Amino acid sequence: MKHCVPSIVFLLTLVAIWPARPVATADTGVDKPAAPKQIDVTPPLIPIPGARVTKTGLLVGGQPSPEQLKAIHRAGYRTVISLRAPDERGAAGERAAVERLGMTFVSIPVRGAAGLTEDNARKLGQALDKPDVLPAVVHCASGQRASAMLGLEAFVVDRVSAAAAIEFAKVLGMKKHEAALRKRIAEICKADKSRHCEGVR
Repeated sequence: MKHCVPSIVFLLTLVAIWPARPVATADTGVDKPAAPKQIDVTPPLIPIPGARVTKTGLLVGGQPSPEQLKAIHRAGYRTVISLRAPDERGAAGERAAVERLGMTFVSIPVRGAAGLTEDNARKLGQALDKPDVLPAVVHCASGQRASAMLGLEAFVVDRVSAAAAIEFAKVLGMKKHEAALRKRIAEICKADKSRHCEGVR
């Protein structure tokens, strides 16, 4: 998916200007032209765990409850992308619930930090690039894998700089998996000298 990753200063400004809100809005529409299939509208915020929304049409966070899935559907979301393994506690039955509401369900199992792989990043990019996918929810259990994977997807698929990808993931709420994300990016940089990898080589 073509992310438009803003400068670090701009991202920090966005986090600071809504102190009363439970989450920050990650504006991802400022540096690169958006692909035609994208929407340049921030989607409705549904208070799933660790929720963040982006101008490229994503709600990012943790596992939605059944009632939140209904709210997600009512808000006009088209797709739910789960990064949880089907055997994780609380993950069973989500596909059926999503499809019963008329939305598309996509499963890309990311098992902890070890699941932050280039292959999974490309799968996520392919899912987000399909027609009529947006607006979409990208979630795991808490939002930590989701934010880290979107940072990795921006680096792998959209070829943003390492610094921008890591900062993007942080603005989306990443805390737990920063070391793993940096390590994965460094491994990719070692194999591909054409990438912008300052600070992680």
